[in-house]
Amino acid sequence: MREARCYTATMTFAYDCRACSACCRDGSDGRIGVSAEDIVRWKRIGRADIAQGLVPGHFGVQAFPARDDGACVHLGTAQNPHDCSIYEIRGSVCHQLQPGEPQCLAYRRVAGLPT
Repeated sequence: MREARCYTATMTFAYDCRACSACCRDGSDGRIGVSAEDIVRWKRIGRADIAQGLVPGHFGVQAFPARDDGACVHLGTAQNPHDCSIYEIRGSVCHQLQPGEPQCLAYRRVAGLPT
């Protein structure tokens, strides 16, 4: 679990990707891009189904498709609606977004979560 701590004058809390999912909720219109290396990796490990489900994304890359509500199709498991169903093998763009960094905080603000 990736976690970062935030300290302010009034609160202390941890950013936990698998309990937040703010960035995963902004996946409409091909916004969550996937690298060519991810596609090769998924095929190599027997998960060609992930690669086959991709859609055209921004800047000419492939992307995860979105649900009707704009969230990534891989968001949510039977145990946790905020968890990623492919977390262990998720795309590199997902893996590279670090909890507590500016882009993470921007997604959290849009979602109405504390920053």
